[in-house]
Amino acid sequence: MSLPPSVGKYQVLERLAVGGMAELFKARAAGEHGFEKLVVIKKILPQLASDPSFVQMFLDEARLTARLDHPNIVHVFELGSDADTPYIAMQWVDGVDVLALMRECARTQLRMPAHLAALIAREVADALDYAHHATGPDGRPLGIVHRDISPGNVLVSRRGDVKLTDFGIARAAERQHKTEAGMLKGKYGYMSPEQVSGAELDGRSDVFSLAVVLVEMIIARRLFTADSDLDVLLMVRDANLERLHKYAADVPLELRVIAERALERRPEARWATAGQLRDALTGWLHRNGRPDARDLAAFVSRLQAAPTAPEAAVREVHDELGTLSGPSTQMSKAAAARERDAARAEFIAGVTSGAPDRVVEDEPSHEIFLAQEPGAAPERTPRPQPDDSGDLRQISPIRVLFRLARDRARGLLVLEGRAGILKEAYLDDGHPQFVSSNVTSERLGDFLVAQGAVTPQALQRAVAVMPHFGGRLADTLVGLGLLKPLDAYRLLARQVSAKLIDVCAWPKGRYRWFAGRANPFAVRPLHLDAFRILGAGATTLDVAFVDEWAGLHAEARPRALPAGDLEGFGLGTALDRVHQLADGRSSLAELTARVRTPEARTNFLRLLYLLVETEQVELAT
Repeated sequence: MSLPPSVGKYQVLERLAVGGMAELFKARAAGEHGFEKLVVIKKILPQLASDPSFVQMFLDEARLTARLDHPNIVHVFELGSDADTPYIAMQWVDGVDVLALMRECARTQLRMPAHLAALIAREVADALDYAHHATGPDGRPLGIVHRDISPGNVLVSRRGDVKLTDFGIARAAERQHKTEAGMLKGKYGYMSPEQVSGAELDGRSDVFSLAVVLVEMIIARRLFTADSDLDVLLMVRDANLERLHKYAADVPLELRVIAERALERRPEARWATAGQLRDALTGWLHRNGRPDARDLAAFVSRLQAAPTAPEAAVREVHDELGTLSGPSTQMSKAAAARERDAARAEFIAGVTSGAPDRVVEDEPSHEIFLAQEPGAAPERTPRPQPDDSGDLRQISPIRVLFRLARDRARGLLVLEGRAGILKEAYLDDGHPQFVSSNVTSERLGDFLVAQGAVTPQALQRAVAVMPHFGGRLADTLVGLGLLKPLDAYRLLARQVSAKLIDVCAWPKGRYRWFAGRANPFAVRPLHLDAFRILGAGATTLDVAFVDEWAGLHAEARPRALPAGDLEGFGLGTALDRVHQLADGRSSLAELTARVRTPEARTNFLRLLYLLVETEQVELAT
């Protein structure tokens, strides 16, 4: 790739990197009287310059970052255009990013001191706290979430300055270009659990990601690493800290406690703000030598001057830091590449190398990429008598699922619907870990086709080459490039949730509950949220059903009871407003009469029904 002599008024000195959206150049700005200034030019790739979506995204980044004036954030000097291709001129940081710093540690076998890792994290936390609370010219919050905190986006200068960069996928409340929810935002091993799940993000997501970087600097290894990108996403979704516990024996206990709080799976259990994390790190640093930029600069200088350690001692850690999915030998990488190439060739040619024909409809929806041992099915044993059972016409599916979630129950829930429909849900801590169904359309392959994720033809041919991917459909679709890992994870979570969302709207059927029964399938749990499933299920209630329910209780007076976490149902503020309307004085008929449109009336009744069935509202007579 040839090097352009200039970009705008800047003389290009070297190409630093090429990404999926833009390329970076080191350049020089020259002026009168011998004035010179080194800058970094970020220029949108030529093939994307004609795409309005990418151009707007690029311009958003420039406008957003230009508003941020903080010593730990890379400054933006100018937004310009070169031959109708936009570029950003940014501050040149003479140093390395943290990823390169960790690789240098691996090369020299010098461990980064914990107090310097904490210093870097403290400076980034201060930058994040500023960005999260930044306001526009009108004083209104910008609502910024960086969403891509990773070692490559944290720079350390030779003077020991720490700079956060690349707000390219940051979210701002007033951002002109809204990216699609399914697009890849952030690197898998540095996402937060809520980011993996596609939930709404706030600054606590960045707190989690920064804690990942902090831990990796200290233990010199990836925190979330597995054999496949899909398994990495599951580790992140579970906030699985097994590797931290394994390799953190030398981490100072107080610093480890600070990091582990930032790495809590539930955002509300973390430090509430980046500022709180910064203050905790500051307090620890004050009690442990008060390191400053000079100490960090001295360590960087020492690393760059240190000789390379013997190759055998370096390889393991260096490979971990250089790969997305963790360590693997060159031999296993080569074998995996051969398998992928063979599978892709068979997929394109439509041949199966003698593999037995498989029918898509027979692909069990639970044996996706979650199966630890493909093909291993549990032995069926006679079931004991249920601990509880009932008629879903007498106690609604929503009430059954809510009580199990509220009681943090563990066991098997069997649901029988019309026309022989049978679903089995294994719960742990009240939330579904695994759901099976005998409904063909709810199996993964059919679900993906219905969602438009793959075509029927591509699915059938992918199933034929599944043996190359351990017999796991989602791994196959990802390996063939038909699905991105993040999309595969989210589609699977949506597919499993949909099985119970459908049950919420059943007007009749039966249930049986077997307390304490463990899931016999060798799967890794998705940790789906039962309360969000109930919220989504309520929105699917049939119009005729809620109308009939409202008619039966027209004279009853809905009265609000002390509410739990209404936000946990994932329905925004609407549920809280309906809860406030239930004052115990107005009848249900009077409340519905205040609603102006038929659609709004139906939605009101759905939410009120949810509140009644989850025991947040009672119908007083």
